[in-house]
Amino acid sequence: MVLLVFAVLLALCICGTATADDLSTMGGNDSNLNQSSGDNQLVDPIIGVKVNYEYPDDVINPEISVKDSNGAKINFTKTYDNAFKGYKLSFDYAGAVNGTKFNITVSAPGYTTQSQMIRVFLNPDNVTDTNLYGSATFNMKATSNYKLGREVTKKANQLLNFGTADKILVITTAGVPKLNGSTTEDCIEGILNGSAGKISYGKGNLLMLRQTAVDPVDFAFIVKKGTNLQVVVFRNGSLKPSYIGTISENMTKTQWNTFVKNVTGENAFAFASLANAWAAGAPADVLREAAFHGHVCEGTLGGYTIVQALLQYYPPIQATSGGPGSPGDITSYKIIGVPGGSDDDAVIYFLDATPGKSGYVGFDTTATGATTNMIGFIRWTDTTYKLVTNTDGTQTYEVKTPGTGSLIIMIYDNEANKKAFMTQYGITSWGNLEELRYNTWLIQKIKTNPGSLVNITMELDSLTEEQYYYIVGSATNVTFPTAVNATNKGQTRFLAQEAHGLDLNYIKSLNLPKATRANNTTNSGSLTYDQIKKIGADAANMAKDIFKSELGIDIEKDDRDLSILTSAGYVRINGQTTEATWDGIYDVLGSRLSRSTLLPIHTGIWKPLWFAFVLRGTDGTTLSTVYLRYNPLNGTFFVGNNSAGAQVNDIGPAALNNATTVSDLSKNFIPDGNWFNIQSIANAWRNDPAFDQLLTFLFHDHACPGVQPGFFITDYIQNNYPLNGNQSYFWMASSIYCKDDGLVYLLGVSPGMETYMNQRLTGEETSSEYLPGGTEEGMIVVWDPDTNTGKVAIISFKWPTYNLDGLVTNEAQREAMISAFISLYKGESSPYISEPLSIVTSEEKYITAEEFARIKAGGTNTASALAFVKGLPVRSLSDLLPNQGNTDNGSQNGQNGGQTGESTSNGSQGTYTDNGITVGSVGNSGPAVSAATQTEVTSQVTGEQSNAYEVSKATTKSEDDGISTVLIVLGTVLIGGLLALGFFKSSIFGFLK
Repeated sequence: MVLLVFAVLLALCICGTATADDLSTMGGNDSNLNQSSGDNQLVDPIIGVKVNYEYPDDVINPEISVKDSNGAKINFTKTYDNAFKGYKLSFDYAGAVNGTKFNITVSAPGYTTQSQMIRVFLNPDNVTDTNLYGSATFNMKATSNYKLGREVTKKANQLLNFGTADKILVITTAGVPKLNGSTTEDCIEGILNGSAGKISYGKGNLLMLRQTAVDPVDFAFIVKKGTNLQVVVFRNGSLKPSYIGTISENMTKTQWNTFVKNVTGENAFAFASLANAWAAGAPADVLREAAFHGHVCEGTLGGYTIVQALLQYYPPIQATSGGPGSPGDITSYKIIGVPGGSDDDAVIYFLDATPGKSGYVGFDTTATGATTNMIGFIRWTDTTYKLVTNTDGTQTYEVKTPGTGSLIIMIYDNEANKKAFMTQYGITSWGNLEELRYNTWLIQKIKTNPGSLVNITMELDSLTEEQYYYIVGSATNVTFPTAVNATNKGQTRFLAQEAHGLDLNYIKSLNLPKATRANNTTNSGSLTYDQIKKIGADAANMAKDIFKSELGIDIEKDDRDLSILTSAGYVRINGQTTEATWDGIYDVLGSRLSRSTLLPIHTGIWKPLWFAFVLRGTDGTTLSTVYLRYNPLNGTFFVGNNSAGAQVNDIGPAALNNATTVSDLSKNFIPDGNWFNIQSIANAWRNDPAFDQLLTFLFHDHACPGVQPGFFITDYIQNNYPLNGNQSYFWMASSIYCKDDGLVYLLGVSPGMETYMNQRLTGEETSSEYLPGGTEEGMIVVWDPDTNTGKVAIISFKWPTYNLDGLVTNEAQREAMISAFISLYKGESSPYISEPLSIVTSEEKYITAEEFARIKAGGTNTASALAFVKGLPVRSLSDLLPNQGNTDNGSQNGQNGGQTGESTSNGSQGTYTDNGITVGSVGNSGPAVSAATQTEVTSQVTGEQSNAYEVSKATTKSEDDGISTVLIVLGTVLIGGLLALGFFKSSIFGFLK
């Protein structure tokens, strides 16, 4: 304490030596201190802000906000002053006087946000100047993840010499995986900024492997020099290379073994297969799909050729013809797969027919004659109805046109293709190196003769509704519409039916007529990268002009309140990929995915190329939007407008709560059938969702409440069933809706990897026995190949109860529910939640390999997979491994270090609430699984003590070590602040010179 007092006194003495001129500049003792414009008179404060970045070569327009000392946000004009080498912030503020403080906050992608309280003062050199001036310098510090991206790129360049390379490729797991407590998109931002433009999304030479939050952050930098590929690999977020050397398909087996030994795990083949396919000229969208799947293989390439054949011979039927794209599709594709062939992932990706949108049905039906390299498509046209007025004046619904479809079954002929390859090159043995060369061979076939890789085995037409629902299933009864007061509205037409998938015996028994092929031809475009890039730049510049002309707004580069939603990257124009438009947009607006400001929405490959420019208003809710669609026939843009002719329209919550506005905008402004996709993701983005949430919305192709249970179920599984050693996850879905896309994207499972299957069951069967009002969503299996055993559990979910007062449209209510889930995922409370959601597990059991196979096959002839699991006996792991002793060690609870409790007969054990979430474990199958490591926090929903859903989402605060620490810190701050006053004059008015 004595030392602290002396230190403060010394600081005061030092500052006391400041000249009178210094004090008057600061308004200290000068009469200027008392000059005021009056409490009610508007004053024009001008604050100069200099922003320096830890990496001096970063050229980023920072986001700056201004608030008064009470926290009220202030609108301001921001201009860059070349002489000052900083930004001038000008605004009006009533009642400002000498010494009034304003809170300036500066943020930039890849950097830690900083705030400073800045005082403003009169200019002592000009007594007639009534403005108040202040100045601040922000020395921005890079986030740890951004520094990792920058430094790993720098190291790779030193080792590989990017400047001498013909081409460069980066493959990384960064994005969803968490490092330093956060998702790792900043690593990608660091790579992009550190490469000096050599690496970009639009060049197709940055690939993000789909990984989970708990996976390590790895990087592989590849350079192509002639025919040779060199790679440097960094693992687990380290700057120390784990491997430097060749990754070419023509490496020796010794070199391959060295590569695999040092890289380890599944990423070794992922890096090698992607790198060699890239070198062989695989299209950029095929490489992105392969990164989603996990690697390049014959299934990936075969699935791509299957899609090409499908679109050639059985394209979507359109409501309108002519013009670019196909916004008027009246048919949809349903994929019927046999998980285990990588082609499933490819067709899901290119057709945007994901499981969560009911676009995919698949479990193991090989017992019926199906094979894993076989895939079926139903091109389905749904039932239409007409309203008939009866003689007695009543009205009745009748079927106008019954639903019908074509059923096409294809295979990629892996045996014939592989045999032809081996014969051509005289190959007699098979291994990873041979597979890399085989992939290159397949890529050349795709370029010259893609049809040779695919066989169409069945082409059937006139599929009926009964047959359709037998294959794909229906959780609820199929009914007549309920829109008007018809006497039979809502009455059942078909009973709910569980899915039977690709049951080949059943399909053969139908004796359907042969379908008739179309023969669409795709133009082969010849646009260069620069020409496609210019399409994006032209769209960005056109949007800027429209914002300026209609709203008087100059759109800044790097504006974090601007997002661009687009189909680019998924759709093609004249057979060419469109990711280069991303670079054009970045050049004009500074928007890209790693900044969460360029949002490519998963779209069918045949759809039109469109862009939606969405500007978040200062109120945080207005979303001023410009919509453009590109016409490849003449290189022009269609510009959307509402019925009054306005080209900028709000699509935020206020607009969504007006039925007339919604009808107008969806019909006239965004007329291509993508209104819901755009407005739902734009409004989700408006609430600043976590990066992994945002990527899932984009994969799902829209935001909705339905996809978000997948986030919480994934967290629950990763916390309570962590993987060890060689273990892996498998999910068998029973209740299938949007949340399945969340599980596929975030849990790292997929049909193509044989780790996701679905067997749609009726709502009656999936009604939870242990969670009243809940649904048994599916079964998680943790499979251990080392012991050839697994652990299965049924996971049930119950929706929260919402408070949606004042919201009169479905769109507004849906937006509020999405907002509530985003808040919950961030550990925040939501005014829209009145009762929390719940997650529980039941029927946790150890299973054998035979039982696992039965689950994959959808159960038995008399019981679904769900019912089969319920009928299994409860055993310990030692029961299944009788010769290995008791290796269970209490692991039946499925968690290391978690708090557990005994299960009770009524299935109500272990439930708790936090932030609108109730989680727990219930059931009668033995010791229950604790929901998470338990940390006491205050519930923001109930105001009562409760346990955190997840430790990482709980806000914790450590105890103070004692008053001495506080005083020392306070003393340091005081000394630093007082010493800083001596430098104040030289900086505060610097921008006036």
